[in-house]
Amino acid sequence: MAEVEDTVERAVERSSHAVYGLIIITATLVADRLYATNALESLVTLWGATLVLVLAHTYSAYVAELGLRGHRLTYVQRHVLILDNIPLAAAVVVPTILLVAAGLGLLGLAMAIDLSIVLSIVALFGLGAFQARQQGAPLRNQLAIGALGGGLGLIIIFAEVAFAH
Repeated sequence: MAEVEDTVERAVERSSHAVYGLIIITATLVADRLYATNALESLVTLWGATLVLVLAHTYSAYVAELGLRGHRLTYVQRHVLILDNIPLAAAVVVPTILLVAAGLGLLGLAMAIDLSIVLSIVALFGLGAFQARQQGAPLRNQLAIGALGGGLGLIIIFAEVAFAH
């Protein structure tokens, strides 16, 4: 395969990765909120969780692709696997900015974490609404699906925190 095209399936896969990243990163923030004492520790926790998430997901996708293809992946195929996981890591951008602001004293640590959590939930809403829009749903359905996505994400986040931390 000389060139790998971005297909609808790949876009859907990346959207799925964005949701997964937002949920895990937000759960990490919620758990950290309980124990956070300074912005640097929170950043290390957040980036550690992100690194583990991206490496584990990329490795598992690589193993799955090996199984599906039955041969070693080409450079382009490996590169696409890495690109597919960028949305997982993208979930850490806004919390990082807010935690750096907290570290610089521009806002309180609790406020930075709380705002990161709220913005992650808003992003989950947005991803749900965007998917509905892509399918041609009317505006009220887009909003309902967005609300459902945000609500389900919130439930999953708190379940993750309750059971894993």
